[in-house]
Amino acid sequence: MTRTFIHSFDPASASPVAGPTVDLEVSEIEDAGIREVLQTPGAAYGAWSILDALLAATGPGTPFIFKEPLGQAREVKVALSGLFGRFVARAYLERYLNLSIFAHLASRSLLLDGRRRIDIVRRFRGDLPDWVACAADLTSLTVAEAKGCHDPSGPGKALTRGWTQAQRIDVTARGRKVTIKRVAIATRWGAALNGPAQAYLSVRDPVDEGEPIDAEDKDAVFIGLLRHHIANLIDPLGHAELAGALRRLARERMQSGLQRDVASARVLLNAAPIREVDGPSAIDGLVGGIVTRAGPLTDATAGPVDQDVLARLNLRPVFVGIERNLIDAAIEGETNTVRERLVTSTHDEFARPDRAGGWVIPLGAGRRIIGSA
Repeated sequence: MTRTFIHSFDPASASPVAGPTVDLEVSEIEDAGIREVLQTPGAAYGAWSILDALLAATGPGTPFIFKEPLGQAREVKVALSGLFGRFVARAYLERYLNLSIFAHLASRSLLLDGRRRIDIVRRFRGDLPDWVACAADLTSLTVAEAKGCHDPSGPGKALTRGWTQAQRIDVTARGRKVTIKRVAIATRWGAALNGPAQAYLSVRDPVDEGEPIDAEDKDAVFIGLLRHHIANLIDPLGHAELAGALRRLARERMQSGLQRDVASARVLLNAAPIREVDGPSAIDGLVGGIVTRAGPLTDATAGPVDQDVLARLNLRPVFVGIERNLIDAAIEGETNTVRERLVTSTHDEFARPDRAGGWVIPLGAGRRIIGSA
């Protein structure tokens, strides 16, 4: 179901849409929410799965308006605004800015390639932005921050706070600042009752020019991002050891250690269960797991019958996975192979791709995941 926001973009000449509104599918926001909750450290609960039920039942193509404000207490509004703001912002970044690979930032700097000294470094004190991201063709390096608010005056103040946060890091290669796009996205929620009447989505995204770096260092930036993206997604899905091996590949500073880590990661990938769609499908073998409203199912194997039961109980089971061949290419660090696999499009009638080798596959009603080690 499509929902719309009143849209503003700075600079206006770079806006990805014409006209005063921007639309997003609720399913796009929910898929972005699944990936966001899984990849963010902490409990992976199914907050994305309640979104549709919270919206005013005004039908497809109508404004993104909640039935009521997100809670009464300020701390509840702040928490839920921030959470749903990340979901909407990520869906917007994926659809309109063509970003698909996301590395999440914690309180410390993030190392993308230890041998080549590719670092994400802090510039100023304060909370870091949400993501460093790029497109599927390994371009458009972007630092992004999402904000959600209920401010009656609009999203302006939240956008300013987001823009300040987006400037708190640099990406550097051997000490040289890399060219990046900085993006802040602020969503001001609307509510049918007892709240602002309109929903706004505002974006600011000037490019921050850096210094020239050589082609191999530039490739290393994107391979490092991809390794973190994959690791953060598969970790809560029951593949913690493989995720750890991918992170070690990004951190390793010595060539001898890198060779050891590549061999270890390859062994772990070969041991990972490979899942496939039951029946005709163009999707390659996947590494991942089943996720429901309650979060990932990591302690039990859900066979075809179990998957039907989960769907019948309205637990909205989906399989979330990444193509095994892409993980293999990320381990090897061959940029051309990675780019070729990412830009090769595969279509499926039911499954939803993220253009980063990942899939969200709704289960039930005859749609099942099968496979073995």
